[in-house]
Amino acid sequence: MLLIKILTLTVLLLIFLQDILSRSVYWILFPILTALFIAIRLLLHQFGFDTWQAILINVAFLALQLLLVSAWFSFKHGKQINIMTDLLGWGDVLFLLATTFYLSVLNFLFFYITSLIAVIVLWFLWKGIGRKKNKHIPMAGFQAVFFMAFLTNDWWLMHLNIMNDDWLLHLIVK
Repeated sequence: MLLIKILTLTVLLLIFLQDILSRSVYWILFPILTALFIAIRLLLHQFGFDTWQAILINVAFLALQLLLVSAWFSFKHGKQINIMTDLLGWGDVLFLLATTFYLSVLNFLFFYITSLIAVIVLWFLWKGIGRKKNKHIPMAGFQAVFFMAFLTNDWWLMHLNIMNDDWLLHLIVK
């Protein structure tokens, strides 16, 4: 189990480094990341009907988000806009799809929202200290670092178990 967790963090680090350095990520890293997430769930005996249900809900939410953003930009510009050509990279979408195989529904929503906020903050900090003025945000890379922190906190610090929603529901009820 420890080896799989280390491999997972290594893949996340590679995604970060590739996205920062070249604004592109080798596509093969995303199926590898997905396979590692599935392996962790299988080893922990947490891959049943509830898991597939959460994956489908997360994917549906992500698809709805992409559809709404695409519709908004199409409406705003008065013509059909494909957000995958200029605004969002395939790596960004594939990264989020990979996380759907690990996170429960509320944890996916929590990660999605907080990581987008963190990406914006990191991007402004990165642009402030960096010399290159690239307009493209390395979203998958920044989210990968944020997810590394999320996983590390779950696995070794607080043991929240982000594969189910109990800790978030408990936090909300308090």
